[in-house]
Amino acid sequence: MKPLAITCWLGLLVTFPAQATDRWQFTERVEVPAVSDDGVFHHLEGAGRKHIAVSDGSVAVAWEDNSPGSPQVFVAIKSAGIEPFSSALQLSRGEEAWEPAIAGLGEQTFLVAWEQDERIHAAIVQANEVLTEARISNAPSGHASVDAYQGKAVISWREQRASGWFIQVAVVDSNNLNGLQAIPVETKAVTTPVQMPSVSLGPAGVGIAWEDRREGHTRMLYSHSEDGRKFLPPDSLNEFYSGRTEYDKGNGSTRVSIARFGEDEIISAWMDKRRSAGYGIFASLGSEGGASYGPNEKVHGPLGDRDPHYNPSTAGNEDGDFAVAWDDY
Repeated sequence: MKPLAITCWLGLLVTFPAQATDRWQFTERVEVPAVSDDGVFHHLEGAGRKHIAVSDGSVAVAWEDNSPGSPQVFVAIKSAGIEPFSSALQLSRGEEAWEPAIAGLGEQTFLVAWEQDERIHAAIVQANEVLTEARISNAPSGHASVDAYQGKAVISWREQRASGWFIQVAVVDSNNLNGLQAIPVETKAVTTPVQMPSVSLGPAGVGIAWEDRREGHTRMLYSHSEDGRKFLPPDSLNEFYSGRTEYDKGNGSTRVSIARFGEDEIISAWMDKRRSAGYGIFASLGSEGGASYGPNEKVHGPLGDRDPHYNPSTAGNEDGDFAVAWDDY
């Protein structure tokens, strides 16, 4: 396997019909110092696909690979003006670890969350050093997602208890991971699996979206909380199409990614099978931090209607710009 490179991911932006190169400039790719031996496989996979983050002039990459002999989670950090990344720092210490997510906390500090031995763990990292680390779930859990805003952060995950499935959220204050209070988005358990939540944090509160199968097929649901303590009842994010045949239970959707942009706006994008060529990429814009959403919009271009697309990822900035990247065939 070749070493990871940041611009392998960001480089997708230059294929946009809007000609991203008219607005953005891309430097030469920079190698991330992951082990590249034969038989070592690197994975950028997880809820919301949040594997790259920036924090006051530093950029960090989080991934999973099997270089220690089992899947484990790593992070590497690069400061602005310094060409090489730091050496890879292993964060996980269990038998197996998967699907990291990372967010910038400011002051060149980063929050990373991941699944380790069926529990969610998190760490705060600065200058290639772990400042604090903690296990934050007590039941079988996975699919961690994180976001940060003005030094505060939020972590979401899915959790399975004897009563059923929950989407859990914990707000992180003052870089303290000890004693976090996990809040379920819904107080009543769901009997069918919930998965891949993607979370955002901003001045209007916590926005979250996830995959849900309580209707017998996969739908995107969303919710919002002003303070991360009490969430609105879930609502449907993706528009629903069904009734084409007696066996048709709906168009199906999966792998939602959400990001804040502007003051309190949200971009949500996901894979959606509302057409005959497999998954397409659709999106919706939300207001008030994700408390409500507008109509669904097709993201891929006309040529994309005949080929499948996968794995959307979203990003936004304070100026009101947002971007969606995806695998396009």
